[in-house]
Amino acid sequence: MTRGLQGSPGRARLSSAVPAWWVVCARELGDLWGGKAPALMLVFCAVQGGLTYLKVTDVADPTPPKELIYFTLMNAVSVGIFMSLILGADSISGERERATLEALLLMPSSRRQIVVGKFLAACSPWAASLVITVPLVIWLAQGDDILGAALLWSGVVGTLLVAAFAALGMVVSFWSNSNKNSLFISLLFYFSFLAPTMLPGGAQAGKYGRMLKRVNPMESVGHWLEKIIVNNRDALEFSTDPRGGGWLWLIAPGVFAAAVFGILFLYAAPSLALGAGRAGRRFRLPQLRKRQRKEPSMSTHLGVSGGAGHRGRFP
Repeated sequence: MTRGLQGSPGRARLSSAVPAWWVVCARELGDLWGGKAPALMLVFCAVQGGLTYLKVTDVADPTPPKELIYFTLMNAVSVGIFMSLILGADSISGERERATLEALLLMPSSRRQIVVGKFLAACSPWAASLVITVPLVIWLAQGDDILGAALLWSGVVGTLLVAAFAALGMVVSFWSNSNKNSLFISLLFYFSFLAPTMLPGGAQAGKYGRMLKRVNPMESVGHWLEKIIVNNRDALEFSTDPRGGGWLWLIAPGVFAAAVFGILFLYAAPSLALGAGRAGRRFRLPQLRKRQRKEPSMSTHLGVSGGAGHRGRFP
């Protein structure tokens, strides 16, 4: 992180005019898309295209175009959720393991801005997966009128889910000192949400089956999109129809997103520290203050003014 803040005094003054969340986000995006992300997206492109080709060329059991559109868009949502969750899980605990979190905390900005920058970078794979998926969906639609609604609502609810799972990964990372623990717990969450969507149709029928589908954000979004895309239901009409309870399918993802956003940005972000969780804030930051007083060159190296004004950045 320090490489984005080093340089001449003129560059330091210029950097101070740029929002800290943007500096963090740009640095994270550079590290991500200058590394393994492009290769992973190429793999996703090949898998997405291969699966779609197999369904299109299956003469024995041909798949209708609307089901192909739904299948392709849900694949994109699932991959976007997975990648954003993993990036979120690595965002804070990974910095702790690499001993680079201290440089972030020394930035003359609020901790919430640091978290916002990392959060936006963690959501970036979703945009890339959409760029890959949209041309494929247009080709599959073959002029079908459902194309516009499918892209619109998949983009809206997909963005909500991806952002919520990225925030969930960052919350887990906030309370983890070990990157392995953070990734393991995040993957447990992911597969616990994903597994019910793979159950056979008979296991999801009945009162309790429908209840399980409604409380699972991934399953409820999948069911809602299926009604819109495959069954050609109008989104507004379906959502307000009391017989189908369409609006009930949007409660789980909405509540889930609101909960993790609140925990991350209102509770965890202001307490970001060298140690895991809020306990690290009490016990680790006094050591950081002592280190700053003993090593004034650190502030000079980062282009940040020292003295009482710098120490005043810490609560």
